[in-house]
Amino acid sequence: MYGITFVVSWVLLYLLIYFGSDRNLSEAWSIFKEVWLGVLSHPIYWLLLLIPYALYALVKGLIRNYRKNRWKGLLTGLSLKIVLPLLLLFLFKESLQAYRLSESFEYTWNQNAENQTPRIRELGALDQKQRGIHTFNISSNLEDLEKLKTHNFEWITLTPFLWQAQYNSPEVGVPSETRFQETRERYKRIKEACDTYGIHIMLKPHIWMRENVPGKWRSNITMKNAQSWETWFHNYETVMLMYAELAEALGFEQFCIGTELESTVREQPEKWFAFIEKVKSVYSGKLTYAANWNEAYKTVPFWQELDYIGIQAYFPLNENESPSLSEMEQKWQPHISEMEAVSQQFNRPVLFTEIGYRSLEGTAKTPWEWGKFSHAFSKISKQEQYQCYASFFNTVWNQPWFHGVHIWEWQGSMSDGDNTSFSIEFKPAMKLVAERFGQHP
Repeated sequence: MYGITFVVSWVLLYLLIYFGSDRNLSEAWSIFKEVWLGVLSHPIYWLLLLIPYALYALVKGLIRNYRKNRWKGLLTGLSLKIVLPLLLLFLFKESLQAYRLSESFEYTWNQNAENQTPRIRELGALDQKQRGIHTFNISSNLEDLEKLKTHNFEWITLTPFLWQAQYNSPEVGVPSETRFQETRERYKRIKEACDTYGIHIMLKPHIWMRENVPGKWRSNITMKNAQSWETWFHNYETVMLMYAELAEALGFEQFCIGTELESTVREQPEKWFAFIEKVKSVYSGKLTYAANWNEAYKTVPFWQELDYIGIQAYFPLNENESPSLSEMEQKWQPHISEMEAVSQQFNRPVLFTEIGYRSLEGTAKTPWEWGKFSHAFSKISKQEQYQCYASFFNTVWNQPWFHGVHIWEWQGSMSDGDNTSFSIEFKPAMKLVAERFGQHP
């Protein structure tokens, strides 16, 4: 019975993909295989497969209680096997959340910083700084743009994902015509909504690995031989030029040619120069590349071919778990000197293609950390997130060689700020960003 339930559940998933997304059998099968491979490659998913068996064992036990002592046995079984565990789980959850929200941090919002005009105030034209943020879940929630405009954001970043099986696999997924047209229509609607506010758009595709290999991600992409490199670049260029042409057709003002592809730049620089020329042949807007914050951005050889030196600015701001604002500001100083030197070397301004901090105790130490299991039990710290952004504005923002920032991230699905995510929505950091973005010379 358990085996039959397992098979039926996967069949239902395939049918849901097929009938629920208006795709043909081949496209539905391709998506289904992606999900299936994801399950096979993540041990935690195998644990989830035990849930139906646990439910089966629970029902079987309750039936046994009923047969042994009738209704008295059933009530005892329900109390011990369902009510008591749920009560303990509820008490644990409430106690944990009380601990996680035990931080006291008061912040007074200055409403004068809000932009109450119908459109952005084009502050970037006054100080030559982009005021941007990566946006997700806004295709069905475009009223978020009103909120972003009000809080002085003048740019949004759209981030389509390119799928690659593993770090050493040359295959990069090219979207089908149907799926790409869906993306085109969604981006077209977003562009039309942005135009009503005057908001600018950067398109910034990211490679996403389907199979996680410990210690390997897109910065470690490498191929076994020259032919595999040729295949990888051909596939990467094919899909990226599709997005560059899309950005040109829809009038997106900026395009990012790659994100955190450190090893490909180091090992195949000549192919990047050739690729940039192909991008320029189909796209006429501003160009950047998103290099990682460590030594990677210093060794990119093609900055002069682009408009901006793009940096994924997850610089560690202290070795301590809870540093002070002044300690964070001191940590920025050597990075500022190094970024200024690179800017002068290539005669290009620096653009933070990403900067972000979780509302999490310890985020200043390892701001690049993605989701970890321990984060579900970590203390929420809106103050540390706030101070990380404050240190950035106090030290980097007004540098003459600095051209702006695209914050990570904005999740339109957020309903409150009581979480440890990167999102600044409903958090003091959002108020700080709005206030500092609203200032201009």
